[in-house]
Amino acid sequence: MFSAELVIKSTDNRRSPRNDVDMPGRITTEGSWRSICRVADLSKHGARLSTFSELPRGTVIWLNLAGQPARKAEVVWSDEYNAACQFYQPLDDHAVIALVGRYGFKVEPDRPIEDMIMVA
Repeated sequence: MFSAELVIKSTDNRRSPRNDVDMPGRITTEGSWRSICRVADLSKHGARLSTFSELPRGTVIWLNLAGQPARKAEVVWSDEYNAACQFYQPLDDHAVIALVGRYGFKVEPDRPIEDMIMVA
């Protein structure tokens, strides 16, 4: 008889935790191209964006988040109309807390997931 123990190690090497959000944003490139986007997750060091046009890896952008000054970032991966960017200067903790508090998804741990699903 053969027995084995499987241990899965996290490959998440992020410096700060990601927070699921649904937040409007605006992108400006150094070439003055502008577009709106949706921020799908946010951390102190970066964000994942849903865009209406492709953003190639390595593109330097300025990301406007609600109530925050424009933040310089670099696109670190891109897949058609989704991209992730890393901020040149991290957001401060208070900004992350405020943005996630306003735009984050709230989970109610004592309530069954079935009760939270809306049926049309």
